[in-house]
Amino acid sequence: MPSQTAHRIIDVDNQETLPKKFRMTTTPIPPGTEEPPNLSGLAELRASGSGQFSHNGLRLIRKAIGPGPLTVVDLRQESHGFVNGMAVSWYGEHNGCNKGLTHEDVCAEERRLLDEAGQAPELVFDRLPNKSVDLDAALTGPRKVQTEEELVLSEGAGYIRFFVTDHHRPLDGEVDRFIRYVNGLPAGMWLHFHCRGGVGRTTSFMLMYDMLRNAKEVGRDDLLRRHVLIGGKDVGRTDPQDQYKYEPALERLAFIHRFYDYCAGNRDGYATTWSEWLAAEGK
Repeated sequence: MPSQTAHRIIDVDNQETLPKKFRMTTTPIPPGTEEPPNLSGLAELRASGSGQFSHNGLRLIRKAIGPGPLTVVDLRQESHGFVNGMAVSWYGEHNGCNKGLTHEDVCAEERRLLDEAGQAPELVFDRLPNKSVDLDAALTGPRKVQTEEELVLSEGAGYIRFFVTDHHRPLDGEVDRFIRYVNGLPAGMWLHFHCRGGVGRTTSFMLMYDMLRNAKEVGRDDLLRRHVLIGGKDVGRTDPQDQYKYEPALERLAFIHRFYDYCAGNRDGYATTWSEWLAAEGK
């Protein structure tokens, strides 16, 4: 079970607004961009990304991307869900409460916390500066409590989750799972990637998806730059003064560079897994 004390907070109120950092691979790059990167295959990805959405926010995402099949790709390892359409989560130090837990343990802990939130006579949320939305009063009486999967499926979309610790690169097993998932995607599927803030994890997976599809035709620097131009994180920028994020950011950047090499050099339709490639390369 988690070793940290977790604060129950509201991430996003259930307002009719798109989530933070919402962007689509069909988003035009800013006009006047000097030396635009190679955009080959970007719009055809049929993908978007953002921070955590509310129930109404998910409906607005659907409206923004238009008709067609949609799958939400949840990248949050931390426990989270929905109360009356509001996005809620359990926030520990550096948002790392579930770090080191198995997928099964994460889901079991998340279910326990959500059940507790549904059964409490009075539901109070903690206030964390710059992290939480604050309610004026506690919630009383019956309330609708859902996992993200339950909410997404109720809106007619698909759902898959990859468990990634905030501020960190994905573990190799999750990378293998993601590649298998992408290989099995039906034609025409739109993927919406999200984490808590829509920055590190979301940008990393949107880059990975782009690399799996386009690394053989588009250079690494162009791939990284085009995601910055549509609203993603510049993963190459790291701040040594940001003590707890700096080392994980360097590890994530090194991972992204290696992942590009894996994708650009692959010739067997990714039958060779990421983990197998790493072992063969001695990395």
